[in-house]
Formats: sequence, C-alpha cells, structure tokens
Amino acid sequence: MTLIKDEEAERLIDSLNLKNPAQRIVNTYEAMNLISSEDVIAPADLPERDIAAQDGYAINMADGCKNYTIKEKADELEPCEAVYVGTGWPVPPGTNSVVRMESAKVNGRALTPVIDPRPGGDIERAGEDIRNGTTILRKGEIITPYHVSLLLAMNITKLKVFDLCAGIVSVGDEIVPYDSAKAGVRDSITPLIKGILPFARFREAHAPDSEPKIASAIRSLSESCDFIITIGGSSVGKKDLTKKAIADIGEMVFEGVQTNVVKRGGVGLVNGVPVLALPGRIVSAVTVLHVHGLHILSRMVGRELRRFGVGTLAEGITVKHSMNSTYLFRVQGESLIPLKWGTGLYGQLINADAFARLERDREYRKGEKLNFQYLIKNNCFI
Repeated sequence: MTLIKDEEAERLIDSLNLKNPAQRIVNTYEAMNLISSEDVIAPADLPERDIAAQDGYAINMADGCKNYTIKEKADELEPCEAVYVGTGWPVPPGTNSVVRMESAKVNGRALTPVIDPRPGGDIERAGEDIRNGTTILRKGEIITPYHVSLLLAMNITKLKVFDLCAGIVSVGDEIVPYDSAKAGVRDSITPLIKGILPFARFREAHAPDSEPKIASAIRSLSESCDFIITIGGSSVGKKDLTKKAIADIGEMVFEGVQTNVVKRGGVGLVNGVPVLALPGRIVSAVTVLHVHGLHILSRMVGRELRRFGVGTLAEGITVKHSMNSTYLFRVQGESLIPLKWGTGLYGQLINADAFARLERDREYRKGEKLNFQYLIKNNCFI
C-alpha cells in the first residue's frame, strides 16, 4: 500500500471535481441540522419598528417633564405624555424612552418616574438586531436551532437545503447489521456515522469479504448517492479487499497517509462519486471521517465543515512511533488533556473532544501549543 504525506492527501482532495448535491425545499421548522444550499438574506429590519424592551410606559421626555400624562392610546406621543407598553410592543412615534414598571409611580393618569429616565432607555430601535439585506444564513452552513428561530421571526417559512445522500457499505464476513438479532461482530460504526452527519439521508448495504460483492455494493450506491463510505477491509490483510474493489470499478485517489491511526483511510472515485474507505477500528474510522470525509463534504457544499483550534498541552507527550501519529484529547478550557493512544478504544472516544497529529520521535512538553481538530459531538459543528 502506497502511503502519501497528509499535505498531499489534502491537495488531492482539493483537486477533485466534485458535484454539488441536489437541492430540496423544506419547511423552516424542519430544517435543523440540514445544510443551506443558498444564502438567505433578511427581507426586512428586525425589529421592523421601534419596540419596548421592557414592560412599562413609553414616554416623550422633554425639558421640564417631571410627571407624565398617561394616555389610553396614542398614535403619537407629545412632550410629557406616556402610554403603557408591554415587552416587544411597538412604541408610538415621539417615544424617546421607556419607564420600567418597577420604576413607575402611577397615580390615576399621572406617571412619576422613580428613577430619572434616560434618552433611548429600554427601546430597541428598528433594525437594531438585523438590518434589511443582511445575510443571515450562508450557503453551506449547517442550520442550527438559533437559525430556525431567527428565520421564523422574520417570516421565512421555507428554505432550500442540500439533499445529500450518503451510502454506507459495511464490509466483512463476521459483521452483522447493528439492528440484527444474529450472532457476530455487530456493526457499531454505521450508527455513529449517521449521528455525525445529521444533514444527510442514508442508504446502507453490507458486503462479505468478496471483491466482486464489495464492488457491486459500491457501484449500486454510486448510482443514487452523492458520497459513499465503506467500513472495513481497508488494510493490507488477505481479506482487505475494499480498495481493490474501488479500483476495479473506479479509481483510488490515494490509499492512505503517513500518519498512524488515519493511515489506512483512503479516497477513491466511482462514477464520479467520492468514496471514503474507512478502517474498521473505531478511532481510526472516526478520525479518518473527520480528516478526509469532512474535507470532501466541505468541498461539495462549498463551506468548511471542519473545526480547528489551538490549545496548550496539559502534560508532556513523547511520540515513540516510527511515523507521525494521531492522538485524542479532551479539551478543558484552553488545555488539551491527552488520552490513551490506540485505534480501537471506544472508551477513549467517549471522553475525547479533539485530535491532533504529532510528529514522530519528538518530545512535546507541558504548556506547548498544538493545532488540533475538533470532533463532532452532539451534532455540534460550530
């Protein structure tokens, strides 16, 4: 197996001619965790009018106003006049401050502020939150609950999103589907992939350790999917036939990289559809998906889905491996706490927040800065 440098793998993925997924229109309230396929522009100011930020009395304060005459209704406030307003209510023209209820002494129709009002106090001006014409959601951005709330507040009830279909092929004679009652090695990686990529719809297949059957499953999915992920059979053993199957019906862009843990992850093309070959070991599968898979998907939707950071080592690490290695970390504030190293440690992934590539034969000291990539947890891409 030919292993290339990580930087070369990045360059090769950047050079691929990848298609955008198809689009579909969805209700805004159903769009959470999907990916916007276009920029969304604010159609109006938010708020559209000046509004009260607190329950109380809108007033027209002017020189000499100590008491204010309370009006039942007011199309416009004259100096020293007031009218009751609730939080979020439009204030009438002429309003230049709001007296909070707890600061309002009311006697009949006379209002006396307990605390001197300040100009502009507790008024949200039109457009103070969002200006008409502002981009409020960008193409390629994952739609969060906060986006949904904002969009609905602006009466945007429909959205265009990418209709991304991802195919998953689990490979291996010993593997049984995650929802099967049969005995065997249960597929524990497919559900994890589906959770990490909540914006995709999935088609799933299983193939035994047979090159023709692996190739057939991949070819079939390439006819309807935008992106294919294989799990297992990507190493160099006698039964590791996945990359050979990809090459039989398409091409391998690269077979792996010169970094431990992610080294067996490869990328290919079948019928123009990118195929990501994941190792069957859990830590390797997850990190390859984050390194190469999210890179491919970022290219397809036109926006970076990977999230990076810089942290400080909480304790020293000596890398004794013969090649660069990927390490898992727990992120605590600005500190990176190293976790146990290995390719199949489910328990470590539960505690991990990020991973980083460390150079071989190097001693990293406590307090040293490291560049890292975040793991997606709880559908958190931000």
